Amino acid sequence: MIKITNLKDLQTYFPSVSDEAIEFLKNITESTENGKYPFGEDVFVNVQSVQTKTDENGKMEAHDVFVDFQYMVKGEEKILYAPKKNLPIIEEYNEVKDRAFYGFDKGEAVTYTDGEGVVLYPEEAHLPGLAVKESKLVKKAVMKIRY
Repeated sequence: MIKITNLKDLQTYFPSVSDEAIEFLKNITESTENGKYPFGEDVFVNVQSVQTKTDENGKMEAHDVFVDFQYMVKGEEKILYAPKKNLPIIEEYNEVKDRAFYGFDKGEAVTYTDGEGVVLYPEEAHLPGLAVKESKLVKKAVMKIRY
């Protein structure tokens, strides 16, 4: 897991992320339409409005093909993460969705807010969308970067 506070730093780790994709992230507002925005074959962004949840007993997800860059447009959220090799599989890997689900045991937590983001690698199962103090509606973007 890497916490990013400057979007340009993302290109240091992932050169496949174009300047156009970085500018798109910078310009997302609360009124940007939710949906999928492609940036070539290896990068796309899912813009989402999410009601954070207070229950940390959900299932964790992990990916094999794409890295997640969870970017907060407006609000704050907590993400729990843990090495997937240490967790029981509760839903086998789905190649089409590039996702498997894991049972939650315990893990580390990271909180991020407006203009910050969190990189989660394929070996890191994660449970995003958690409330920091109380449930709130947040606007975020999840950039998927081919690993």
